[in-house]
Amino acid sequence: FSPVMNAVREFASEGKFVFGICNGFQILCEAGLLPGALMRNAGLHFVCRHVNVRVENQNTPFTKVIEPGRVLSIPIAHADGNYACDDETFDSLEENGQIVFRYCEQDGEITEAANPNGARSNIAGICNLDRNVLGMMPHPERACEEILGSNDGRDIFLSLTNAIAAN
Repeated sequence: FSPVMNAVREFASEGKFVFGICNGFQILCEAGLLPGALMRNAGLHFVCRHVNVRVENQNTPFTKVIEPGRVLSIPIAHADGNYACDDETFDSLEENGQIVFRYCEQDGEITEAANPNGARSNIAGICNLDRNVLGMMPHPERACEEILGSNDGRDIFLSLTNAIAAN
């Protein structure tokens, strides 16, 4: 790994916030800051479009202002977004409320058709046990203005800025 990853690990271990989007999510998994791995999309194609993600957990600094169950429209752009993990890791993620976002239909229903990349259990984003590290495949920074097609990503950044201001 790049030497900067030691600083990122130390930063996270101090309880500071680390947010990995798309390739950043992949790096956080590869660095061991988040469990699991991102694999090639199930269809073996690059996917670039808006998707719906349902907020599964409001109890993170990244989702504090977002109601659980709310559906966000956020774009994806990746070829390696298929979140994978073993059964033990998946069970732990579920039990500890670490699954933060899941791909879903517009009405919030979790379906196979709503899963753009084959990710296990439609997982679009997870956090660590301490909730200060978040990785997600969708790009909320590309959904902060209506002119971009959605401003749903704004609330993720609002949550994070509120958390930073509170610390």
